[in-house]
Amino acid sequence: MALYAVIDVTVKNHEKLKQYVAGHLPSIAQYGGRIICRGFDPAVVTGSWTPQLLVIHEWPSREQFQAWYDSDEYRPWKELRMEACDMNMVLVGDTP
Repeated sequence: MALYAVIDVTVKNHEKLKQYVAGHLPSIAQYGGRIICRGFDPAVVTGSWTPQLLVIHEWPSREQFQAWYDSDEYRPWKELRMEACDMNMVLVGDTP
């Protein structure tokens, strides 16, 4: 079963976010992940959750995700991301 990273993003700096998005995508692919969904102003059907930008990654496993997240390739982009936006992330799936 795949692992999904569901990411709720609040943009602080749109220009830095553009740099981050363009720069970090190759590292995701390098570690076997892919973005399956990304969109501003998602429609909330029920509840009080109001994400500004929602992103969903798909990964072959939790180990692949963690290898990417801790990688040297992603490290500079992670630092830029912290300047560009605030985010909440949850991991779901990849369970027996």
